[in-house]
Amino acid sequence: MTTLRVALIQQDTVWQDPAANLAKARGFVARAARAGARVAVFPELFTLGFTMAPEPFAEPLPGPTTEAVAALSREFGLYLVGSAVEAHAPHPRNAAFATGPDGALLAAYRKIHPFSYGEEHRHYTGGLECPVFQVDGIPCGLQICYDLRFPEPFRALAAQGAEVVFVPANWPARRIAAWSTLLAARAIENQMAVCGANRVGRDAMNLDYPGASVLCDAFGETIAKGEAAEGLVVGDLDLAALRAWRERFPALKDRRPEVYHHL
Repeated sequence: MTTLRVALIQQDTVWQDPAANLAKARGFVARAARAGARVAVFPELFTLGFTMAPEPFAEPLPGPTTEAVAALSREFGLYLVGSAVEAHAPHPRNAAFATGPDGALLAAYRKIHPFSYGEEHRHYTGGLECPVFQVDGIPCGLQICYDLRFPEPFRALAAQGAEVVFVPANWPARRIAAWSTLLAARAIENQMAVCGANRVGRDAMNLDYPGASVLCDAFGETIAKGEAAEGLVVGDLDLAALRAWRERFPALKDRRPEVYHHL
């Protein structure tokens, strides 16, 4: 496959109400399928909101949320990226996952960097791995929101051959300039497409979320960007151009890991 149509879902999440949010989710996936998307990406913790009271919602992976999203994947024949609170000791984990058109759970990623500024580290345990999975033969990875501020996991995904990284987020309006800048930076430095799906609306902590979901190509150029409203942001990623750029300008080969060992 040389192009990949991606739909980023800008959902106004109903606070801590999984049933209501999953009911809304089906409508978004149906719209993504009608738009011809092959992949649809929900925001971070799309069934709950960015809650700092995760324990009542903790579940195994696979579990109820992955099963609900997998059912939508099967119904509409799409790859989907969702997220859930995963049961774990001493604290739950903020997890993203991907499901395939046959309903298979393709990957689960646990947010490596809990957002300490918002005290997420007091309520969630950070993850340890950056898995790569396939979307129609395209190697893909996952990161979550605050992870965007750290180049290392994106480079780890690039080293594994990832060409597209999906980033579910709850990124507030007050820091939205950093969001678009960092999405482009991660794309440029790794010669990969980076797709950030951000929520809209206001949460129970009175934080405003402006959407501004973005699909960036391997040059850091914006393929599509959302406004501050519920809906889809749809765009086509040119994988042929990405691969040609990596071959023509193989910057990743000029890395010198032996110099970076102290990191």
